This record gives sequence, C-alpha cells and structure tokens, in this order.
Amino acid sequence: MKKIVLIIMFGVSLLAVDESMKTQIYNDISAQVDKNNDALFDTLSEIDDNETKKTVLQYSHSFFNIKAHHANYLLPLSVRLNGNYDDPTKLRDTYKAEVEFQVSVKYDFAPNLFGFGELYTVAYTQHSFWQYYVGDAYFRASDYNPEFYITVPLKTKYVKAIRLAFAHKSNGLGVPNERAWNYATAYSYFQYKGIFLELALWARFPDNYDYNPGLIDTMGYGHLKVLLPYKKHLLTTLFRNNFQGKGTVDLRYSYPLFGESLFLYVKGFAGYGESMSSYAGNPDYAGRTPQQDDYVEKIAFGFSLSR
Repeated sequence: MKKIVLIIMFGVSLLAVDESMKTQIYNDISAQVDKNNDALFDTLSEIDDNETKKTVLQYSHSFFNIKAHHANYLLPLSVRLNGNYDDPTKLRDTYKAEVEFQVSVKYDFAPNLFGFGELYTVAYTQHSFWQYYVGDAYFRASDYNPEFYITVPLKTKYVKAIRLAFAHKSNGLGVPNERAWNYATAYSYFQYKGIFLELALWARFPDNYDYNPGLIDTMGYGHLKVLLPYKKHLLTTLFRNNFQGKGTVDLRYSYPLFGESLFLYVKGFAGYGESMSSYAGNPDYAGRTPQQDDYVEKIAFGFSLSR
C-alpha cells in the first residue's frame, strides 16, 4: 500500500510543476545528455580517416532509425475493477492491482519502391502485465507482436492513407496455454477537421496445427479508433466488437509533462481481449473444457514516452 501511495504522490507532484519550469528542466536534461555524449566521443584517440571516424561515431552514439510504433508506456498502478485474474498454474496469488507496460518500436527500411510514395516497415510490440504487488512478483501475461506492413499515403480530402499489415501475435506459452495467431490487417486513416479515425479489418490465417481457431471470435474482426487532439491534450478511444455479444472499449488520455519526452498516461479498459491469455481456448482441444473468456474492467495511471 505504501508503494501505491508513493506512486500517486509522485504523479501529483509532477502535475503541480509550472509549465515553463517543465520545459526548462527538459531542455537542461537534453543539453546535458548531448554534452556527455560529446565528451565521451572526445576521449577517443584522434582518427584521420573520415569513414573510420563515421563508423566510430555511429557506434558510440548508437545511430539507427528506430521509432515509436504504438504508445510506449509504464503504468505503475493498473487496477481491475471487476472479478479476479486467473493464474493457469493455480499456484500463485493474483491481485487486482498490478503494473502494466508496453514497448513498441518500428523500423522504416525502404521507401517508394514502386513510385506510390509507399513506406515499408517492420515493427515489434510487447505488452506485459506484472503482478508486482504480490509477495513473489511474477508476469501474469505478456503478448508478443511482430509485424510487417506497407503504408501508402493518399492525397484525398478525407482518406489520408491505407496500410496493409501481416503480423503474428502470441502469449509465448506452450500448450495447453498457447494463445497465438497469424493475421493480415487492412487499415484506413481518415481526417475530418480535428477528428482522426483509424478503421482496421483483419483476417486470420490457420496454422499447420490450429491451436486457437475460435480466438478471432473473442478478438473481433476489426476496430475503430477515434483520435481527438486538443492543444496539448490527446484522447483516443478504440471500439472493437465481434457482433456476437463480445466487445471492447479502450479509452486513453495523455498530456505532456516534460517537453516532448514524458507524458501523463491514463488508460481505461472494458471488454474482452485485454491480452491473448484472456481467451479461454478451444472447447475441443485435447478434450479440455475451457473456462469462459475473461471480461475485464480496469483503470490505470502512469507515464508514456510516446503517444
């Protein structure tokens, strides 16, 4: 409980900092980081060859074209509002409060190969749920999601881009707790004044041995995401439904705390498919009768490095 109180107090103190002071702190930190990097490079022996110097510079500064894909966040306080989490091993306690985080990066490796202005990208996202407040902390669930996609910009009034993606997503566990699928997704991006929409529709590919044919019934067949930016505020709402009684509403709010390097991040979730592990499984797999798919309502508070 003390940990939770300290986290909340820290968050409140950050919000109380004056905006100009936040910007100054951010600028000071950035300047100091650049200064330290330059100082590290200056300690190297003199190199006359320019190509060799460039190679060493790339190594010491770690230059590469990695960017944020989805939001990268750490939510120290993520609280389930209904029911309890299930531990498949039945050997560990689960609390309603846990730590949730996501790491999501992408690499744009080729542009405009066919003259349409298209961009080719590979991406990776990991979404984890850490039962930190239990005495013997452990990861309750993690989803791993590599992707390859092509984005084509469109010069129309309302439709701004289309994207075709091929992806794999799984919880990384073996049978009988394996939850995995391969799928293709078609995205369309729309803008009407200050409102942005993302419409995604996906299709699942069967595996050689089909572990989870019913998973798409839980995850739905697509989503509609609405982005509402206003000045420095950003509100996003994602809707997902399988049209058979299983839907999802995912609401997120972010606001910059230190320039463009750190954001307040609040997340609300209600519905099915919070993680791959929330899918119960197949009724006929190895003669096993699964539990019901997990319906989750939760709210989480923390910080993000990207929006």
